[in-house]
Amino acid sequence: MATLVVVMVLFFIVSLVAAYTSRNLIFEQRTSANQYRSTQAFEAAEAGVEWTLAMLNGGRIDDDCLPSTDPTRTTFRERYLQPIAADSVLTLKTRTDLASSPLMPACVFDADAGQWRCKCPVDAAASLPTLTTAAAKPMFRIRFEFIPVAESTRRDVVRIVAAGCTRPDPACLAAAPTAPAGDAMAIVTSLIALRSGLTTPPGAPLVARGALDAGIGPLRATNTDAATAGVTLIAGGTISGSPVLISLPGTPGADSTVAIDSMLAGLVDFATFSAEDRMFASVFGMLPATFSQQPATLRVDCSTACSSSAVNAVVAANPGRMVWLDGDLDVDGNIGTAVAPALIVVTGNATLSSGAFFGLLYSRTPTWDRGAGTTVITGALVAEGNLAGSGTQSIVYDAFLLNQLRTQHGSFVRVPGGWRDFQ
Repeated sequence: MATLVVVMVLFFIVSLVAAYTSRNLIFEQRTSANQYRSTQAFEAAEAGVEWTLAMLNGGRIDDDCLPSTDPTRTTFRERYLQPIAADSVLTLKTRTDLASSPLMPACVFDADAGQWRCKCPVDAAASLPTLTTAAAKPMFRIRFEFIPVAESTRRDVVRIVAAGCTRPDPACLAAAPTAPAGDAMAIVTSLIALRSGLTTPPGAPLVARGALDAGIGPLRATNTDAATAGVTLIAGGTISGSPVLISLPGTPGADSTVAIDSMLAGLVDFATFSAEDRMFASVFGMLPATFSQQPATLRVDCSTACSSSAVNAVVAANPGRMVWLDGDLDVDGNIGTAVAPALIVVTGNATLSSGAFFGLLYSRTPTWDRGAGTTVITGALVAEGNLAGSGTQSIVYDAFLLNQLRTQHGSFVRVPGGWRDFQ
């Protein structure tokens, strides 16, 4: 009997120890599951920020946030952000069917297909694609917040608010989201700003770092913009030929040129930067390698000279983006419009054969031979080296159009110190 009692007591103690151990195991299991859900929600929210930046720097999209070549479609930034005018700030678009209600794109991860399925509403409530998969389906939804000028020294700053949840649920789609029952939610915010693609618009319709030969076409340059003093030609070297110059009323054309401009003529090789790179940076605010690799820059292979139709198709499908042409360009038709101008950098020669060009055309070739065509350019031409030719091209300076390139073309990037994982 004594042995039986001792055995029973020991068995009871062992049972208590086993129960306590199981309790700790269950607690750790629940903790790890909570940590897994929390991490999944956080990563979904962070993915939302990265996805938003990529979409803001992309081209036209459809309602499923997929690339579209339909010219009636808008870009992601056109759907959710009001364009910046000369004296305005970056503001947000809202639903017209519900005053002040934010427009919110949202995505769900399709585990079977291994990709995100998204919805980008133009004027409706946030919605989610329907997935039949039984696998985990984390989601995120995006909302933009306006940053008043009083809180920022810049006019082009906006905040991304990304809410991530471990499963698709209407509670996560709200402007003030809540975690679905039994699941996790995380919110990540990040300040972003537009890095302008044209930091310093040229001060004349035609600018050349080297010599400028107007030819006998004659070349016509018009600038009636008072803010730029009506300057028609600027060159780091001599200006020759027989140009037709139209400046401000009362200003003789011959007095509207700036030959052997000291700033351009003073751009020489310095340290690791070439004179050409310094010229480029003076216009775009960054070195060529950085410019060509930024998110909103489209690189086009023009090893066989690109035609106007090919380049214009790229420009039309990607409003607000810069185009970098690796090779030569033959402007034999229209590129850009007065409403949607083009910002094009050509590493080779740009022959101005015919048609019309709206925007800024920048050539990196040592000697740019513009040809003998009759192209009409509205905006400006900038040559990184010498500029020659004998065509009858007409270049009309358009300050409004160039300012539009400055304020609406560029890459959206994170603002340092603007990331938060709390509200």
